[in-house]
Amino acid sequence: MTNNDVMAPIHGPWDAARVWVEQHGLDPRLIRWSPVLSEQSFPPGEEELREYFLTGAWISWLGGPAAGPLPDWPRRTDGQALAHVATIDLADVDGVLDGQGKDTWEGLSEGLPVTGLLEVFHDLETYGYEPEDSKDGGWLVRWVADPDRSLLVSPPEDDPSPEPACQVVMSLPGWTLPSAMDAIGASDFESCETAETEIRASWVVQRTRKEGHPIPFSHVYGHSQTGEYIAREILEKALPLKDLDDGYVLLLDLESWTTLSGWFGDASQLEVWIRSSDLEASMFDDVWCIIRTD
Repeated sequence: MTNNDVMAPIHGPWDAARVWVEQHGLDPRLIRWSPVLSEQSFPPGEEELREYFLTGAWISWLGGPAAGPLPDWPRRTDGQALAHVATIDLADVDGVLDGQGKDTWEGLSEGLPVTGLLEVFHDLETYGYEPEDSKDGGWLVRWVADPDRSLLVSPPEDDPSPEPACQVVMSLPGWTLPSAMDAIGASDFESCETAETEIRASWVVQRTRKEGHPIPFSHVYGHSQTGEYIAREILEKALPLKDLDDGYVLLLDLESWTTLSGWFGDASQLEVWIRSSDLEASMFDDVWCIIRTD
């Protein structure tokens, strides 16, 4: 594989994804639309963020300051500050593909508001595997419907982040397949594992312009890269559905190999889940966060 020759059509049209998935012996109905957060061409640090965000650009970022207005920095019930993990520009996510392009994607499902920002704060130590993990306020997800583009709010002195980190990212069209951990038969496992590795390797090239270890990538919607079976077992106890028509949606799957290295244990993923009914109502008070150490 060269810098200009990726293995998978990671942000190609639906039909290219379908053909590639079928070539791997998998059902294309497994494909889920999923914008991917890429740092390509953006150097790390707050300088890029301030240049773009404060001038009105549709831009997202990991770590660093939070967006205003933010009257009080989020804290747990015991007073410990939460770390700012991510700010996602929802217009950027929505705009990665126009309506005509989205119409070509079978089964495309979204749900987030299309304006404002989605911000994630976390204490970096509440794993989310037990129903009581939400009682101390170990995480906060908020929708900033009307952000103050003149203001960025720096973390407090007791910021729990292992070390300062800030990385501007932008949304790119993408899609995911189920993790091999969710495969049923041995042949499905091998096919999923091969496809998973090739998709990750392709995103490494896209993000860095060079080949590298096929690490996970950060994305909106889509499949859990760690596997949904265990996540759904947790959610059924911790975030019960409201009725038979309800379901669960993966809002964010954030990797901690690069910018957020060391934030979530040994390169674990942070997953942000929400009920379908709450997403439809743009209610983010009851989201559930899981640091995937399994």
